[in-house]
Amino acid sequence: MAKGFTDQEQVVIRRKLKDAARVCAVSSGMRKTTVEQLTRAADISKGAFYKFYVSKELLFFEILEDLHTEIYQASVDVLGRCDMLSPARRAAETILTACRIMNESGMTDFLEQDVPYLLRRIPAEVQAEHYHSDIVHITELLQSAGLTPHGGAALAAATVRGLLLMVSHRKEIGESYPQVLDTLVRGACERLFAAEAGYE
Repeated sequence: MAKGFTDQEQVVIRRKLKDAARVCAVSSGMRKTTVEQLTRAADISKGAFYKFYVSKELLFFEILEDLHTEIYQASVDVLGRCDMLSPARRAAETILTACRIMNESGMTDFLEQDVPYLLRRIPAEVQAEHYHSDIVHITELLQSAGLTPHGGAALAAATVRGLLLMVSHRKEIGESYPQVLDTLVRGACERLFAAEAGYE
């Protein structure tokens, strides 16, 4: 694909570009990041950049996909490890793991501030092939784990998404954030997944 580079060089350069984009997403945001910043980090020319990515936005779209994949895979792993727990506890442990990964990634500002703009800049056919919303991922996870929420999958997915969005407000919540998050996640999961719940 990137003429003039060996296969191994292409792998290294693509990794450097993605690492640089992730750092920029955390520190300054996508819109303030220039192609020159990214190419300096990867030690390539601006012209060479476009042999790897048609646009800066497509590079940031790829790191968004990587984050979704990381969270999704970790959620699958937790659901598998916790299969002896009650549905409510399995769901809670999974959501708390996803929140932890989002927090540790440092990319909550990017997700909240840059991603809506980013998705407007990505061609519809690329989004259709590669991108699925949080709601789609959450619904797939519930189905694959055999979790049937009271009120339906749409309500559960929207609730989980709302809980995940709390990560970006951890500073406003303050030092009690871990306890607040734990309380809300476990309470929501009891309501959605407890066997004795009769909430309709």
